[in-house]
Amino acid sequence: MKKENDEITDLFRSRLSHVEMPVRDGFWQPLQSDVAVRSHHRRLVFFRVAAAASVLLVLAASSAAFWFFSPKEEIEEAFTQVAAVSGTASGLDGDVVKQDFTPICAQPVLQRNPPAPAAILTHYPSAGADDSVSVTVSMSFSFSATRRVTCNNRRHTGGDLWQTGNNGESVTASTEESPVATASAVVARPKTWAVKAALGTALPAGGGKYKMPVTAGVTIEKKFNKHLALETGLLYTNLRAAQNLHYLGIPVKLNVTLAETPKLELYASVGGAADKCIAGAPDNDFRHEPVQLAVTAGVGITYKVSDKIALFAEPGVSHHFKTDSKLENLRTARPTNFNLICGLRMTY
Repeated sequence: MKKENDEITDLFRSRLSHVEMPVRDGFWQPLQSDVAVRSHHRRLVFFRVAAAASVLLVLAASSAAFWFFSPKEEIEEAFTQVAAVSGTASGLDGDVVKQDFTPICAQPVLQRNPPAPAAILTHYPSAGADDSVSVTVSMSFSFSATRRVTCNNRRHTGGDLWQTGNNGESVTASTEESPVATASAVVARPKTWAVKAALGTALPAGGGKYKMPVTAGVTIEKKFNKHLALETGLLYTNLRAAQNLHYLGIPVKLNVTLAETPKLELYASVGGAADKCIAGAPDNDFRHEPVQLAVTAGVGITYKVSDKIALFAEPGVSHHFKTDSKLENLRTARPTNFNLICGLRMTY
C-alpha cells in the first residue's frame, strides 16, 4: 500500500513539476497586508507581555531589597518608644501608631480635704489599783499631682500640688514650671534703595561771558551689594549767558564704595548723561538742538545724620561732546569742566 502511494505521489510530481497557474490582479497585496498586520499584532502583544513582566520583576526585586535591608530592630524600637511616651492618648494597632494631638484644656482640680486626724481616748480598767490610759492617734496624708496644658498649645505649665493635715490644720504647697520663652532673632532688612535730591554748579568760562550754571535734580540709587550701586534720574541745568538755555538730562552712574564708617562713606562714581535743550533756543527741536552726550567721573562723600537721612557732596569732572547746535554756551567754550553737586540722601 505504501509503495502504491509513493508511485502516485511521484507521478503527480513528474506531471505537475512545471505547471504554472496565472494569478488574478491584486491577489498578493491583500495577502501581504494581512501578513504584516498579523505580525505587528503579535509583536505588540509580545511587547506588552514583556513590559508587564519587567514591571512585576522590578517591584518584586525592590520589595525584597527593602525588606532585606530595612532596619527592623530600629523600627520596632521606635514604635515601642512612641507607645511608651504617648500613654493613654496613643496606642499601637499592629504597625499603626495612633496619636491624639488634640490640645487638652486646663480643668480646675478640686482638692478634697483629708479627714482631720482623730485622737481616740480609750480607758481600760485593770485589776490593780492603778488605772492605765491608752491613746491612739491617727493621721492621714493626701497627695495629688496635676499637669495642665493650655488650649492654644503654645504654653505648657505643670506642677505638683500636695496637702497634709495636722490637728485640723492644712498646709498647701505647689511647684510650677515657668513657661519657656522662645526668643527669635529679628534680622533688620538691609536698605538697598535711596532717593537723592541734588543741587550743583560748575566753573564759569569765557572771562565771565558764561556764568556759573545751575543744576538741580532728583535721582534714585539701587544698591546691589555692599560695594556697587546704580544711580539714575532727572537733572535740570540752566546755562546762563546772554541767552539762557534750559536743559533736561538723564544721568546714569555706577557708584563704588571705597571706605565706610558708621557715620561716613567714601565712594567713586563713573557714568554718563544725555541732555536735551527744552527752552531758550530759537528752535528746540531735535534737528536744530540734538541730544548732547557727556561722560562724568568723580568722588563722593556721605555723612549720615540718622539711619535714613544723610548729606552728600560729589566733586567731579565732566566732558560734553560736540553737537550740530549753532548756539554758543558754556559747554562749547569749555567742553571739559569741573563741577560740584551737593544734596540730601534718603535711604529706605
